[in-house]
Amino acid sequence: MSRISKRFETEMRRGAIQIAVMCLLEKERYGYDITKSLKNSELKIEEGTLYLLLKRLENEKLLSSRWDTADSRPRKYYQITEYGREVRKNWLEFFKSINTNVEQFEINMDSEKR
Repeated sequence: MSRISKRFETEMRRGAIQIAVMCLLEKERYGYDITKSLKNSELKIEEGTLYLLLKRLENEKLLSSRWDTADSRPRKYYQITEYGREVRKNWLEFFKSINTNVEQFEINMDSEKR
């Protein structure tokens, strides 16, 4: 059963991480900064996995990026696009709707037990 639970949690976490990254990028950030923010939550992500996600979201025009080479260490900064804000709004609404529906099923399940 733990393998099944682990797989389910991984799938749910994957979607939540995408939403969290889109929320974090309302303000311009670089990859390591995003990783640190996620590590402070239950949504931990490996840096390599994060960069693949950022690349995909950028290819989908949900994010934009720019290089900053002013410091000794060049950094690529990401920020959500206007299109990304629209998509994020839809994702958040969908996520909240799913949560509300699941909670309703849980309430119904509890009341049927009585």
